[in-house]
Amino acid sequence: MTIPSSPARLRSAWAAALALVTLMSGCAAPSIDLAGWRAREAVARPVEQRGVATAEIESVERRRASEELGEARHLALELAAEHPDDGTVLILASRAEADGVLLYPESDKESRNHAAASSLDYAERASKLGESPPASQAQLAWSLGITTHLQPMGDRSAHARRTKEVAERVLAQDPENATALATLAVLNLRLETLPWIANLMASGLPESSLDAAEWFARRAVAARPSRENQQILAKVLVAQDREDEARAVLTAALAAEPRFPRDRVLEGPIRKLLAEL
Repeated sequence: MTIPSSPARLRSAWAAALALVTLMSGCAAPSIDLAGWRAREAVARPVEQRGVATAEIESVERRRASEELGEARHLALELAAEHPDDGTVLILASRAEADGVLLYPESDKESRNHAAASSLDYAERASKLGESPPASQAQLAWSLGITTHLQPMGDRSAHARRTKEVAERVLAQDPENATALATLAVLNLRLETLPWIANLMASGLPESSLDAAEWFARRAVAARPSRENQQILAKVLVAQDREDEARAVLTAALAAEPRFPRDRVLEGPIRKLLAEL
């Protein structure tokens, strides 16, 4: 004999099912229209308005070093549209789009996601063109790291493994490469703090630990004491329930004068994180 379910049990079952659907939808890959993004963000100039490529590459670097991230990004993306087969230019564009992830407000997830996807596309194209110096491959590793959430759920484990492999390959050539070190710090942190539904659905994830995340984060800070790397270290410490140490790191980051290109744009997010502790 089948015993009818009570209304309370039915409501509980429906609530559980709804929660599962909601969590799974939250893990779904965001929709990306890269062609539409590039049509808006990376438009080639008329030929008569273009400068000498080498001089404009230097201008990108100079503007970025002067904390003119928006202007540097705009020029880098123009150059990428005008020189689509130049690996050096494509790496500049990849880094510019990684800057763009921070330039857009946290509430504008669509723009941030498109900038991240664009960053990876430029880095992948540069790599296929043979752009293989450690700095270029480190940019590829970083771009892989900021796009894991854009992959279909079934592809995220492989994407994480590739991120780790590329970053480790960079460190084999340049052990103090701050970008590769930061990439591995963030990767370990994210793997160790995955939501339970993501852990449930994941298979073949690379090995990770919060100890490894801290080790890589501290090395990244030593190699490049930027606010970004100090923020990564602070987040690792928070994940380890070491809030006092995290506060000290963030306070020191804000006390120091901005020295690196993304330092000033990260002041707001760091103050927000500090206020939450």
